Amino acid sequence: MNNFDNFLYKYRFLIGGGLILIILGGLGVIGYNKYYRGVKTKENAELAELKAQNELLRQQLSGQAQQVAGASTSSAESQSDKININTANATELDKIPGIGPARAADIITYRESRGGFKSLEEIKNIKGIGDKTFESMKDLITVGE
Repeated sequence: MNNFDNFLYKYRFLIGGGLILIILGGLGVIGYNKYYRGVKTKENAELAELKAQNELLRQQLSGQAQQVAGASTSSAESQSDKININTANATELDKIPGIGPARAADIITYRESRGGFKSLEEIKNIKGIGDKTFESMKDLITVGE
């Protein structure tokens, strides 16, 4: 036997034990990595579920907001459909039933001399606008907010 064979023979148990420790250490690293990935995968699945729930809630809240916005828009539209007798020009006032060019001019003169209408009923102070005419136009006019 040569020196190398003698060395291997003499330290065979020590070398074998070292190799076994290296193999076991590698297996431990592999096992830890698999476990750690499993934990991460579970956390990722939980995060994905939370994100899906968050998106669902966001869509529901967005739908509710659109419904509320739609309701307030429709009430605002009904308010904006009215003609403001404190700011309307003669052409806009002429669109009101019972108001022609002459009465539109009278309305503009009246509001300029008095600083505007304080109430809807005040329009009855215009010559030619009585209770009957007022009843037909009161749902179409406003004095503002």
